[in-house]
Amino acid sequence: MNKLARLRPRHPILSRKILIVDDNDINRQYLRSVLSDEDTELLSASSGHIALKFLENHIPDVILMDIQMPEMDGFECLNLIKERHPDYPSLIFAVTGFSDDFGNTSFKQLGFDELFLKPIKAPIFKDQIGELLQKWREEKSASNQALRLSDAELIDIKTIKELEKYASQKELLEIYKEFETETNEAIEQLKSHVASNDIDKILSILHTIKGNSASLGLTPIAEFSEKAEIEIKNHKTTDLENYLRQLLALFTTFVSNYGRILNLN
Repeated sequence: MNKLARLRPRHPILSRKILIVDDNDINRQYLRSVLSDEDTELLSASSGHIALKFLENHIPDVILMDIQMPEMDGFECLNLIKERHPDYPSLIFAVTGFSDDFGNTSFKQLGFDELFLKPIKAPIFKDQIGELLQKWREEKSASNQALRLSDAELIDIKTIKELEKYASQKELLEIYKEFETETNEAIEQLKSHVASNDIDKILSILHTIKGNSASLGLTPIAEFSEKAEIEIKNHKTTDLENYLRQLLALFTTFVSNYGRILNLN
């Protein structure tokens, strides 16, 4: 992975992809200005129909949904998202000036995860989004819900933005394909070393996978490799095949999704 020599491994605090759904151009631009930072990828949809189209190719962490939109209102869009993508890990927040007889509890009963009333209070809105997302990720991690990883959980947003400063789209594709090839070979070697119980070689390969995946912002692979490495060093070696199965599952998820997420196909 010599192309990555200038980049240091990094564990993100809160990488996130947010989809803003609002028919008002000014509202969308305002929310983008409030939420924009190096750890966030922002998508905007001017209607519920466009939002549903986006969700065919993106798995966001948060969807900010206006309620009063023409053709398809926020409630209908919410129901269609839950119907079409029940395994998405996305939090869906109503962001609206329309409250009338609907209180916060009523919006939650209708399926939203939270209600934010317009006008949005910029100084605290961004922090509130971050706090709710962090709490949700912790709860999801502790539960047995069969939810997919969001795009930003699978590949760290800030790392991608950093890579794009130095690499063209073609070079970026080559880097990720190189990681795919090298890691596939490493996992094949791991299978042999697990079978022979060669702990030193297992640790060496895990350490390499950890460093390379961290450099590319592949947080789940990096964190699992680090966890497995620590546990094996602490003589927890009775379940090596399970470590291998979990690592292979994370790697397979990466291979199946990175081209879509990075739009490199």
